[in-house]
Amino acid sequence: MLRPLLFLSLTAFSAAADISFSRQVAPVLLDQCVECHRAGKAKGSYRLDSIELMLKAGDSGTAPVVPGRPDESELYRLIATVEADDRMPKKADPLPEKEVKLVRDWIANGAKLDVTDKKAPLRAIVPEPEKSLAPARYPRPLPVTAMVLNPAGDTLACSGYFEVTLWDAASGKLKSRIDGMPERILALAWVAADKLAVAGGVPGRSGEVWMVNPAKPAERRRLVSSRDCVLAMAASPDGRLLACGGADNQVRCFELPSGKLKWQIEPHADWIMGMAFSPDSQHIATASRDRTARRIDAANGEIVATFTQHDCAVMSVAFTPDSKEVITGDIQGEIRRWNANGEGKKDSTLRPGGRTEVLAVGFLDATTPLAALGNGAVVSVDTKTRSARDKITRYEDRVNVLLFQRTDGGTRIISGCHDGRVRVSEVGKTEPVLQFMASPGW
Repeated sequence: MLRPLLFLSLTAFSAAADISFSRQVAPVLLDQCVECHRAGKAKGSYRLDSIELMLKAGDSGTAPVVPGRPDESELYRLIATVEADDRMPKKADPLPEKEVKLVRDWIANGAKLDVTDKKAPLRAIVPEPEKSLAPARYPRPLPVTAMVLNPAGDTLACSGYFEVTLWDAASGKLKSRIDGMPERILALAWVAADKLAVAGGVPGRSGEVWMVNPAKPAERRRLVSSRDCVLAMAASPDGRLLACGGADNQVRCFELPSGKLKWQIEPHADWIMGMAFSPDSQHIATASRDRTARRIDAANGEIVATFTQHDCAVMSVAFTPDSKEVITGDIQGEIRRWNANGEGKKDSTLRPGGRTEVLAVGFLDATTPLAALGNGAVVSVDTKTRSARDKITRYEDRVNVLLFQRTDGGTRIISGCHDGRVRVSEVGKTEPVLQFMASPGW
């Protein structure tokens, strides 16, 4: 009996010794711990968002990780204790026993680090999970949650399932598909002729922003790996900056074309639902579920104005064409207009579609706001009467995305709808001039 027992003992030791920090331990810390121990929210003055910071003691002064001695390691002690008041994560269920054991075994066997750059963000060292493949044919139409026209105006990029689909803007014919993208695509920005920014993720699990060359999809790199979905994104009109925000309440701004992070702030207490750059590229406006909207200096991330006159979640945002004012739409159907100081314009409260979500806003011309609504309508707004001026379109499902295409013949309005259709409309025409289902196979 001694030999089998010895064999089992050696096997167990070997398995524990082979624990990979990047593939096994880091994902547990990302899922369970980093949210409360990161930049801007380091409880107990302890951070876990990089290896270098993970190894530094917080307010307790006790070493978080003592190689070979898990019982003396504060990190292990706090996830293993039975004392609910001390146990981490706070105000949450204890970690599963197998995850607690994994951390213990990793420390007990030397806390080995299979990572060369200890200063790198923890999310950056976790291997990219294998992406699921997009279906060859969609079993049913997928809601359109993001769209963008390329700089030439001849290709429309649309959200898909683990992919971005590219369509001919004149005919609505499928041109190509870019796979290996986030599960849900929630924002798109064409930042150059050969650079498409793709944002999205998995709700409550992950957020991503990728930069990809549509002509050569293998040429791609990830700019963001966050703890929750990226919901909004905008590129500056001058092509120098890309900003994104989402369910982690963070706004990140990147320099283009390098993709280098310029600044990062947490301007809201809840999800960032909408984002826009001013036409002069000097400011970013954000709309949040915390019922506020903000104006941010694009150069340094400084908040220069806060608008607080919405009574519910703010869903959409746009600058006026002169960059001086901002309009925001909320979940109860109100559109508000406010100036550079965050002051609401007198008699500016508009409710063009009743109590239905204002999912997207923009400007048809220099003075006419346009709103895409949860009841399926796209309406122009008369700011003097504070009501809908014209119903540009009316469909049977939510209009999630609104684009404008300026042509020699006027302005085309491109709407992406929850029923999966993309519709191209012209003011004054009751029927779309082009419509197609943006789901391959339909």
